[in-house]
Order: sequence, then C-alpha cells, then structure tokens
Amino acid sequence: MSAITRFFALRPTASWVLIVALTATIALLTGLNTRSSREQQEVSLLQTEAQRTGIDILSSTLHGNLMGSMAVLGLMDTYIKQDAIEGPLATDSPLLETLQTVGHAFEAEGVFVVGADGVVKSSWDRMNRISTGLDVKHRPYYKMAMQGRASVYGAVSMSRGERALYFIAPVHADRDIASASLGAVVARTPLDQVDAILKRRFSGALLLSPQGVVFASSRADWVGTLDGPATPERLGTIRALKQFGPLFESKVPELLPISTTGGLQTWNGQRYAIASAPVPWNDPTGDWTVLLMQQVEDTALTSPESIQAAGAGLLALLLGWMCLHLLRGHYAQTLLTQQLRAHAAQQDADLAYRRQLATVSVQLQRADSVPKLATVFLVAARQLLGAYQGVLYAAENEGDTELRLAGFSACALPPSDTLTLGDGLLGQCALERKLQVIPTPAAGLWTIRSGLGNTECAALVLIPLVLQDKLVGALELAVMQVPDAATQLKFEELAALLTNNLELLRSHLRQRQLAPQSPDLSEATL
Repeated sequence: MSAITRFFALRPTASWVLIVALTATIALLTGLNTRSSREQQEVSLLQTEAQRTGIDILSSTLHGNLMGSMAVLGLMDTYIKQDAIEGPLATDSPLLETLQTVGHAFEAEGVFVVGADGVVKSSWDRMNRISTGLDVKHRPYYKMAMQGRASVYGAVSMSRGERALYFIAPVHADRDIASASLGAVVARTPLDQVDAILKRRFSGALLLSPQGVVFASSRADWVGTLDGPATPERLGTIRALKQFGPLFESKVPELLPISTTGGLQTWNGQRYAIASAPVPWNDPTGDWTVLLMQQVEDTALTSPESIQAAGAGLLALLLGWMCLHLLRGHYAQTLLTQQLRAHAAQQDADLAYRRQLATVSVQLQRADSVPKLATVFLVAARQLLGAYQGVLYAAENEGDTELRLAGFSACALPPSDTLTLGDGLLGQCALERKLQVIPTPAAGLWTIRSGLGNTECAALVLIPLVLQDKLVGALELAVMQVPDAATQLKFEELAALLTNNLELLRSHLRQRQLAPQSPDLSEATL
C-alpha cells in the first residue's frame, strides 16, 4: 500500500485542504493562462494593425498621388530636365508655373529642382522662402535620386526649421526610367497626413527614423526622443546627417520612455501591447518604423476569464473528489484484503500450533517419569513459544511447603533442588497461584532470585501449576520477547497440559508404589 493512498485515506481534513489548494492553484493558473492568451492575441491583432498602418503611410506617401506626379515630371517635363542641366531658367519660364501648380494641387509647402551637382536650381515656396542655391547633396535623398530611385525622406527643413516630408523623384535624361539621372525634382510637405494617421491609432503611435529618432508621434512630448542609449558615438553619427536640425545640435535628447521591442510591457503602471512594422521609404540608411501601443485591459481577470478559471477549478475539485473517493475505496479494499490474509495466516498458524500441541500432548502422555516429562515439556516450550530457558518444580504430596526440582533446560548453573513456597519470585508465584510476566531491564544483566539464577532475557514467565485448587508444581521460563496477551494464553494452555499430565503421571506412580507384589506361584504349590 503506497504512502499516498494511506495519507488520503487516513487524513481526510488534510486531504481536502490539499485538494482545495490544488483546485485554487489550477483555477488561478487557468485564469492567468487565459489572460496571457488574450494579451498575446491583442499583441497579434496590434501587429496586424501596425502593418496596416505602415501600408497606409506608404499609400499616402511613396505610393501616393504626389509621388506619382513627381515621377511623371522627372520623366516627361523638358523644362525640368533643362533646369537640372543648365541651371535657373528665366522668371517667366513655364517651369515655375508647373512647380506652383503641383504645390497647390497637393498642398505642398515647396517644390524645387536639384541639379546633378546637388544645388537647388529652381524652386517654388508657398511662403516665398526661396530655396534656390541651397546645397543639398549631403541629403540621402539626393544620393537615391542620382541612382534613379524615388524615395520619401523625413527631415527638418533647412529653410523653415520644421519637420517635413520630402518626396523625391529622379530627373531622367530621356523619357525612359532606365535612362541616366540628371538630378531630382523634390516636393516638401508638412507631416499632417502622417500625424493624422498616427493620432487615430490606439493608445499611442509613433514613427521612428532608421537611427531610432522619434520623428512623429501621437504624443507631442515624445517627438525628438531617442530609442536606446544616447552614446556620444551615436549622437555624433546622427548630428553628422543634419537630418533633424536643432533637435540634436546642442543638447542630449531625452530617451523614449518605452521599449520598441514588440510584446507586452508596463509603463506608468499600465500594461501595454507593443507592435511595429517597417515603412520602406527607400531611405539609404534603412527602413523607417511605425510603432503602435495599446493599453490592455486591467490585470484583473475579465468575466470570461473568471468563468473559465471557475470552470477549471470546479472540474479540478470534481476530479479531486473522485480521486479521493477512489483512493479511499482502494485503501479500504486493500486493508480488507490484508486483514483477510492475516486472518487466514493466523488460522493456519493456529492450526499448525494445534497440531504441534497435539503432538506434545501425546509425547507428554508417553513420558514414564517426571524428569522425562519435564524434558519433553521444556523442549516443546522452546519450539512452540521461544522459551529458551526453563525450570520445573513439582510437588510430591498435597500440602507440601517445598517443591522438588523436576527438570531444567539451558541454565548456566543447576537450579536449587528444592523451592520453598514464598521464597523468591517463583516461590512467591507458587504461593499466590497467579501467572506473572516480569520484563527485565533493557541494559545489562539483572540479577534476580529465581530458579534460573542470573538470566539475561526480555522477560520471565512464572506459572503456578494448579489442578482443582491443588498446587501441582511451579514453572519458570525465560523468553526473548515480552509476551502479549495471546502468547500468555498459549503459555497458560501449555502449562495446563503439563499440569494434567504431571498429575496423571504422579497418580500412576503412586498407584504402582502402593500395589501389592504378586505371590510366587512355585512356592504356593509346595
């Protein structure tokens, strides 16, 4: 029988406490797992929204109508090609009207043409802040245009000092997109479209440059912050680009208070789901990134999650009750089986003992003298009950105050030939006519005044032999274990058998002594 089965069967209170604790744990883990799954699902949904937001930004910028118009101008307009090659045209050139028309049509703040040398040749500005003559060859978008690639570039305007988007299309030498690039036609717009997209996105949204600078955000205080450590080397690289104007020129920027790593994170005591998606604007330094954050529900379990947790707990409680019932039933069945086996073994042992006892009875009946009777009995006591030492005294006549030694076994020294009633433990037992079991001390020898002399044993069994209120003898046995009640009954039963046979033997011997001798027939005939 396992210790677990015994524990649940014998300790019902502790078992129920354990089951309830396990049920509560399962319910809590189920609730937490359900909440975690919900939060991961929110992260997955937010990731989809981040990708959709990136597509929206691309659709309104790199793939938008303004970029399409700029690409057509760079491919088809002869005045733009001429301006990129020869420099500023006359003030009455149709080019300026074209640039103005494009600017008004798409609400651009400025439109200009850049030559192959990186200098602005002709320009139109809504606020008449002419950019003609500016050298922009340090701008990454100029390098992309000279490679024949259109791009969108976010930067702080050199002429206005405000954040802006630059739509750049290469100016081709021929009306073939595979022809060489003569320069670039550029339109500058505010971030209104991007800001509008970000502001309607969840708890927060922002646009990061490839360098990790927050260029646009639904939170105005985050604009200009930096994602990651602001090391001197990193700041030097960002300042060398001259992309963000005064934001990084003379001060160390503040750090973005959240991590751009996707997943779940805590900010201002609230949990947020974070997701990001690339915005491929053909920036030579890398993709831009749109990042969304959405506050997840309170950390407490929602009603569906609580219902699932309660259901899991109830199921665990039911299973626990069933397991407890089965374990208790198994324990009861096992216990009953053990009891039946023990009872059967006890019956077998009793039957074997009765057979041995019957054999001893026959042997005692065959003894023709008291010493032989004593020897047979002491051997039987050792075999049946483990009495490894013993001494037997027998009375010769009724009313004697002394008993004579009838036999002994395994004694170091021969016992006394006589035993006076009331003398020593065995004499006192014979006088009181009451069985006594005397345990001996656990440590060392105990010198006692008994028929066995000095004896090292677990206990002494003193038995008076009484038949019909007559003292027949006295028996003293040394055993290795203190006998229990059942063993004491066996001692009494064996002693009773000895008493009967001893009395019968004495009666038979007396009759033989008193019987007259047979007459000599040869003399009678004389």
